Amino acid sequence: MLKITISSCFSTLTAVFFLLLFGRDAYSLDLGIGDWRAHGFASQGYTYTTGNNFFGNSQKDGSFDFREVGINVMGHVYPNLLIAAQGLYRDAGGSDTDNFRLDFANLDYQLPLNNQSTVGIRLGRIKNPFGLYNDTRDVIWTRPGVTLPQSVYFDALALRQAMISSDGGLVYGRHAFGDHAFNAEFVTANPLDNTGGATEFLTGRASAPGKMTGRPLFVGRAGYQWKEGRFRLLFSIVDLERKFKSSSPVVPSGYVNTLYPLASAQLNLEKWSFTAEYGRVIMERSDSLSIGVLPSKNTSENFYVQSEYRFAPAWTALLRFDAFFANVHDRSGKKAAQATSLPKHRFFAKDITFGLRWEFARNFLVAADYHRIHGTGWLSQADNPQLFQGSGGDANWDLITVMFSYRF
Repeated sequence: MLKITISSCFSTLTAVFFLLLFGRDAYSLDLGIGDWRAHGFASQGYTYTTGNNFFGNSQKDGSFDFREVGINVMGHVYPNLLIAAQGLYRDAGGSDTDNFRLDFANLDYQLPLNNQSTVGIRLGRIKNPFGLYNDTRDVIWTRPGVTLPQSVYFDALALRQAMISSDGGLVYGRHAFGDHAFNAEFVTANPLDNTGGATEFLTGRASAPGKMTGRPLFVGRAGYQWKEGRFRLLFSIVDLERKFKSSSPVVPSGYVNTLYPLASAQLNLEKWSFTAEYGRVIMERSDSLSIGVLPSKNTSENFYVQSEYRFAPAWTALLRFDAFFANVHDRSGKKAAQATSLPKHRFFAKDITFGLRWEFARNFLVAADYHRIHGTGWLSQADNPQLFQGSGGDANWDLITVMFSYRF
């Protein structure tokens, strides 16, 4: 029998009731002031694994520790000045324990140069423009599956909040002519990396006590699209240089430099969509932080290929293969295993995903994904303390994710 605690579901049920009460039969809520509107969503997920844990204690009875509830408001205070903000409650087991947070809140000033070109600036807590899905990943309605490919977007490594937004400014521009359009965005901002997952990822140390400081984060994305997104090409890059100041005498301080380039392509047809993204995370840690799993200088590799088939008006099927290799020069993990005495499967992950979604009523959907996974390279140590002990977790395992969602 599945075990569901009242405390784990109370907040979600309350939010669902609120959304159903105020957002029924609507795609947004008119606030009665100019063009100001509110949108919201409430999603409850379930995960089950045959080995390891994903978003909570997902083995045996499975886990309901996967929920996303948000509400956002937006509107113009002047014709070219937009204000937008979103509050979010999210729970994803040990990989996301922040619960309530401000997902984004910004001022967006847009200046049309002519009929073909526009420039603008966005200030505040902004979404980081990275890849095809990072700035639209906050709700399942804009994700191709229940979860994004973990090889590229790293939810399980507790990096969701650090990746999705930052505090600073973004400048952007767009130029269109005929069926063609070019766009570019550039961010300079303070990263949200003083969380357990981000600090652990950057330092290579679990529960590292201390604080990240350093220069602002740089994020850039440039792209081309044909026929308003029928075909899209993007190149994104993240440039991060941070200093870790330890607050413990037994954990050293040090620096971490990270460069993450990502190439993206997508083709959207009437019933089919084909997507691929390929990236490398180039990381350099100071010698004081290189005692962990990976060497002081390391380049990982991550990619996926994906197809979506809209075989009926309310139904979409998904097929995806994604892969992550902790070291591009050691894809089998053999060298890393010899150096660390950990099993080879700790240094890669290969995932074949079959998904199905059904928008069974207006504003409602249910989605389910089945994953067959070889490796544990992107799993969270918070949910899986056994990863750095003995067998290093299960090398071959299955993951089932199901999510029910309502939006207005």
